[in-house]
Parts: sequence; C-alpha cells; structure tokens
Amino acid sequence: MPPAAAKYCKRYMTRNHIAQHYETKYEPQSDAFWSKIGLVGGADKEYVCIGVKASNYFMPKETLSEKGPGGGGWIEIDSTLAVQTTEGESWSADEEGFSRIYAVGDCNVGGIASPGVAPEEWPIPPIPKISYPGEEEALIACKNICKIDRLVYKGETHDLFGAELKPHAMHWPWGA
Repeated sequence: MPPAAAKYCKRYMTRNHIAQHYETKYEPQSDAFWSKIGLVGGADKEYVCIGVKASNYFMPKETLSEKGPGGGGWIEIDSTLAVQTTEGESWSADEEGFSRIYAVGDCNVGGIASPGVAPEEWPIPPIPKISYPGEEEALIACKNICKIDRLVYKGETHDLFGAELKPHAMHWPWGA
C-alpha cells in the first residue's frame, strides 16, 4: 500500500477507535496471541480479510480451477481470455467457434498453464491479483469482442491495414 494511503487508513482507524496490530501473526487458537493484542479470552466476533479468495460461485464447476491462490475456484481461461473448461475446451463458443464470454481481472486463474511445467515457464506465468493486470486483460477482451463482432456481423476478414482479423492472445502485463 502506498505510504500516503497507509497513513490515511491509520488516521481513520485511530479516529474511529479501531485497534490496529502490525507485524503480529494471526493465531486465533493461541491464548498468547489474544493477550498480546489486548483481547484476553479472544474476540467476540472475527472478520478475516486477508489473502485472496475466489468468489466465482455463479460459474459452472467445469470452468473453475482446482488449484491456485486461496485454494482454487478461479475461472479457467485460454490465451485470448475466453472462458474454458478445466479440460481446456472452449466453454462459450458460438456456432462459428468464436468465444463469447471472457474472464478478466481477479476472477480468472491469472496465467496460462502448461501441464507438467513449472509456473515460471508457462506461456503466461501467474499474474498478480492487482488492478493493473485486470485493466490490461479488459482491454484485450474488449478488443477481441470488437474483432469478433466485425467478423460475424459485418463479414469483415481483415482490418484497415490488411491484417487478418482474429482474437488477440494475451501478453504479460509488464507493469504488474
């Protein structure tokens, strides 16, 4: 978090009488932990807001990863960001074979895996769950939707420069 944002949050929480504990490992089963943060006997209610967790309950199970950050449940994608099944099959293709549903940002698995290969060697290594990669992915998905629209509804096969119209593959978001 940027220093100015951290300072703002700290001021806000202090002003609203919200206790803060830094550099303290969360150990809810430990009496020593609760004593250290001034809650002998434990808290009345806990809200755990740490780490990442998939919230893709609305998607069919066959499109969700078995593994990944937070235990899996991320939407599987192909190199164009189109939703695919865990078997690598297109999940949302129309009658012409073009994908119609894309997953961008925090909802997708965040990388293009190669079975049996270390993540750093994947075609697209795991991407951080932060806003910038999501913006990059959204741009690619939107452009792909526009290209498919031109192909299917306008009958165009090439862009203004003579290049073949086809969905664009994802790239590593360099600022991530």
